[in-house]
Amino acid sequence: MALAKFTSDGILDACAEEVLANGGDVRIADIASRLGAPTGSIYHRFGSRQELLVRLWLRSVGRFHVDYLAAGDQDDPERALLAMAECVVAFSRDHQLDAVAMTLYRHSRLVLTAPESCREDVENINVGIHDRLAVLAERRYEHTTERHRFLVRLAAAESPYGLVRPYLWNSVPASLPEAVVASSRAILALGD
Repeated sequence: MALAKFTSDGILDACAEEVLANGGDVRIADIASRLGAPTGSIYHRFGSRQELLVRLWLRSVGRFHVDYLAAGDQDDPERALLAMAECVVAFSRDHQLDAVAMTLYRHSRLVLTAPESCREDVENINVGIHDRLAVLAERRYEHTTERHRFLVRLAAAESPYGLVRPYLWNSVPASLPEAVVASSRAILALGD
């Protein structure tokens, strides 16, 4: 059996490069040109442009989750949360193509619009992250409330991502990790 000349990962890699260069307005023809493949090879693996972009988003988010969950695998909950916050910056700096691809969609909207072939994966992509943050909130605060869970999400995910996002298409400033950790530490302290 012959190996396929154009793999799904190879197509997704070319798509990620096009997203970095052109944003979400990528065309299948441009991806095919970058890859040196006929457009039919892309449509053979991905039923539509939207499915291709959603699969790229899912792969990028999945890659990020591996690093993010590993950063939070520490005994001390505050240290774990701060490491997760810093991981947002480190991943964005070290994996620019994935970080930019993660900007293609907002999860809350994609759950409603994803192609049927991707819907279940989209719906479940963040389950492990939500579970880990909930456990860390319970460990960080003695009597955990909804406010505490909000502060944990804000400190470990939303604030770091908001701070790094303007730099995704260029270079992440060297001092940004320190600023993110300081911000996240201050946010966590609001729950004490």
